[in-house]
Amino acid sequence: MVEAQVEPPYPPDYEVRALREIATELGKKDWNYNENPCNNKSSWFTPPPPPNVLEAINNSTVTCNCSFPNGECHIDGMLTRTLTKWVYCSFTRH
Repeated sequence: MVEAQVEPPYPPDYEVRALREIATELGKKDWNYNENPCNNKSSWFTPPPPPNVLEAINNSTVTCNCSFPNGECHIDGMLTRTLTKWVYCSFTRH
């Protein structure tokens, strides 16, 4: 039996542009803007390390909410670690 994996839809362009602006401010250059930031398997997601393994120095995790009507995905948070600091942003929709 083969299990089909469905790629989530891309978030709106304005949300990705906001991430690009944040990355510029932080000096982040490891996000691939040609990939879907909501797929949890690209440069936008750093899986947690196995037990007893140190966390990666460069961490990038963008979270999305894909439970909107019509299957829309929206970026709802970002956690990133650079060499010097952790940054967490929570995006809320009004």
